[in-house]
Amino acid sequence: MTLKPAKAHVEYLLAGVAFFVSVTTLVVYIYQARMMREQQRVSVWPYVEFTTSNVEDYHLSVRNKGVGPAIIRKVEMRVDGKVVENNRALVTAVLGSDSKLTYQNSSLEGRVLAPGEEITPFRIPDPKSGRDFEAKLQARAFDLHITYCSIYGDCWECDGDRVDRRPPENLKLY
Repeated sequence: MTLKPAKAHVEYLLAGVAFFVSVTTLVVYIYQARMMREQQRVSVWPYVEFTTSNVEDYHLSVRNKGVGPAIIRKVEMRVDGKVVENNRALVTAVLGSDSKLTYQNSSLEGRVLAPGEEITPFRIPDPKSGRDFEAKLQARAFDLHITYCSIYGDCWECDGDRVDRRPPENLKLY
């Protein structure tokens, strides 16, 4: 009769070990799923930066140096703290309303930049006019903020000096 209680203890012990193994397996699977999800997000991480140049002309270029597409959600330019709506307003704010500057213009907001893709939303083809514009722009407080997102909805804001990983205020994700 002493065998039956010992057999019951062994069965309880085996059940406890099986339960522990099951819970441990579940924890490992949850951790693995989290790591795979993070790996997916990193595999499509965009990294947007902008630069200016005045070698052959004056232009502002925006490039996606990341490994995934960058969805440009919002572009905001400010001159002396005041928002300028577009490139025409930028030229007017820097040179005045009577400016006859010839420039090439394209929009950036709403575009998707593939990895490695570069676009030039603002270009002044004449080198002298471009250098004059650049000198006057540098004499002012000019800020450019580009808000972009990955295909998973993670968003960043680039201002030329830094990139913040935070959803900018009032940003509507589609």
